[in-house]
Amino acid sequence: MSEQEGGKVARGAALVPVTGKLHKVGAHNLKRLAVFLVQGNRVLAQSPVTVDGTFQFHVTESLASDTRAFAVLGPKGLGDQALLERTDLPRLSLASARAAKGHALTLDFAKLNIDDKLIDLWWIWCREYTVSGTLQSPSGCPVPGAEVTVYNVTSGGSGLVETPLDTVLTNAAGQFTATFNWCECCLFCWPCWPIWWRCWPWWWEWDILAVIQNIERQLQLQTVSGPQGAALRVANVAPLKRPDAADLMTGQGFARESAELTPDASRTALIASKLANPQIRELFPWWWWCCENPNIVFSATQGGNVIVDEDPATATRWCFASGQSVTLIGNNQSLGLCPPPTTSEGFTWTTVGTTLVTDITNGYANGTPGTDASDMAFTGTLNLYGAFADPSIPFYQVLAGVWTGNDNPARGGVSPSTYQPLSVALSSNVFIFRAATTSVEVDTVVLGPCSFSGIDNLYMTTSQRPTPPAGVTGLGAFPTLNPGDFIIGWAYAGRMVSASASSLIGGAVGGGVDLTVAAYDASGNPVTLTTDEPLVLMIDTSGLTARIDSLSAYDASGNPVGLSGSSTTACPSYHIGPGGYLLLHVTVTDPNSNPSLSLNEHLYAYEIDTQFGHGSTSVPTAPAQRGYAQPSSTFTPPAPPAQPYGVDPGYGTPDPSQVAFVGGGDTIQISPQVSCCYDFQLWAGKRVTDGETFFSTWANYDFQTATIDVS
Repeated sequence: MSEQEGGKVARGAALVPVTGKLHKVGAHNLKRLAVFLVQGNRVLAQSPVTVDGTFQFHVTESLASDTRAFAVLGPKGLGDQALLERTDLPRLSLASARAAKGHALTLDFAKLNIDDKLIDLWWIWCREYTVSGTLQSPSGCPVPGAEVTVYNVTSGGSGLVETPLDTVLTNAAGQFTATFNWCECCLFCWPCWPIWWRCWPWWWEWDILAVIQNIERQLQLQTVSGPQGAALRVANVAPLKRPDAADLMTGQGFARESAELTPDASRTALIASKLANPQIRELFPWWWWCCENPNIVFSATQGGNVIVDEDPATATRWCFASGQSVTLIGNNQSLGLCPPPTTSEGFTWTTVGTTLVTDITNGYANGTPGTDASDMAFTGTLNLYGAFADPSIPFYQVLAGVWTGNDNPARGGVSPSTYQPLSVALSSNVFIFRAATTSVEVDTVVLGPCSFSGIDNLYMTTSQRPTPPAGVTGLGAFPTLNPGDFIIGWAYAGRMVSASASSLIGGAVGGGVDLTVAAYDASGNPVTLTTDEPLVLMIDTSGLTARIDSLSAYDASGNPVGLSGSSTTACPSYHIGPGGYLLLHVTVTDPNSNPSLSLNEHLYAYEIDTQFGHGSTSVPTAPAQRGYAQPSSTFTPPAPPAQPYGVDPGYGTPDPSQVAFVGGGDTIQISPQVSCCYDFQLWAGKRVTDGETFFSTWANYDFQTATIDVS
């Protein structure tokens, strides 16, 4: 559906079909042609020419009768500006083909003698452009069955503009190749050609000035010398070498002294005043800011999720030559075709998320030893991976045993003596090659829990899921495989469990759990497995307490400073003078959810981040941060009267031997250097992980604003 000039087509408006056919054009040309619907100086739509030479539009009654409306035949993918400039392209008026009201329009290009001889001439200025690549998940696995769109980026009056050029599917290896027409039209590289001196992107301005300065030196010598000596004197001005177009496109064409590349209204006005001189415009090589190749960015979707969306301001591949290859990395929603884990034992737990089981000690993820990001309990949604040595095993149960005593495997807890099967939903995504469409289909398939042979809470392995034995209930149907179809592989290969951390311990807030696996054959008989020790995880889904208790002010001599004027403690103002400081008292604790147990005390760190003015954060605080890796000796407050800050006596300090940091009260000194309004933000977080992301509770828990005068 096209749009009328001045607004969109009204809902329910009658539409007139517009059809046509090319008769004397070969198949090699038909596949790269399109018919464009043009109204005045606007390109409203385009219809690709099919393999049998036909095309079709639907337009409103008023547009069908508009004498300014034309159907223009041209290369598929031709840009709007280039299309409007090429007045030699074959065109037919819609109004001239108008029949009775409500009847279809038939456009006959035959009377224009359209044939291959005419169209072949277009490929002098249009050519076939190809770019290929591979789409990968964050873990580096190929992403099949995704739609990848290639865009050309241009500089418009309102900023960067993306125009889609082609959309293609990735194959089983995550590979794609996009081939499209690219029509050179360098006259339109500058945003507002032909009156090019009226606008330009701000990031070109340093390069524009470099060229203008060289031109001005030429003009000065010509003025001094006069006509006869002009050529000789201009030769004394070093000529400028044209930089690469890609460098000019990004504002990096000419070397310059260190200067921040940001918008500057005065610089823009200076360039405008200089380009107002027709002598400078005559010599200014505006066509340098053009290139023969498109400026490429990509997007990609998979299963309806956007997994790649490149920002043209930072990711554009300027003047990208045809034939090159790229690697695209999808986001965390990407479904990659990773190889399944393997083992030589009967069964082995391999990873929690991306954390190797060998990097988990007494239920805690090791993280980076010696840093705050170490000894982390587990929280959030946990993806547990494992491997069977025998790929023919069809069924398994995941058995969970909860620790007792103080419930903490690292603090003297009692390991479980009984286990119960988990009953949490598990599904995965299967990649199927569909022969009828030569494309990759991604389907979600339920793996459990299911029941079979009188056994509940079973899960099926992906290797056997396409053909479950008769009598299985709770799984639903597997996608039908038609002749020529086949399974390429599975996402989340080897994932045995995907569940909230608390569900592993019966919905409790925290505690330890041992996880083992029981396997069954296709008849429901137990299979004896040689396996490692159970997977031990320490779970903590509780929160923490973090607040700013008070703010007090002092001058350079340590004397208390009262509130200024009519300010209040809720919105204080202080005149501390040069060298003055503030003391913020905070309380940050991660107490045990059950005082009789030793569950939590998993504080990661806390700190005061200071914001003031615009983008300014360089305000010294002491301490800069309190963290789990900080030696306990540094928490001892200095003896009075030298104590400007320190930990309140009696509160907990880090205890790595017990993987514990409960936190407590603390006084933090802040030394403002600028008179301004300040925002003191208390940030804190727990030492927890989902196996992939650390510090999942790091957040701004409290804040205090104050106006500080250091004059």
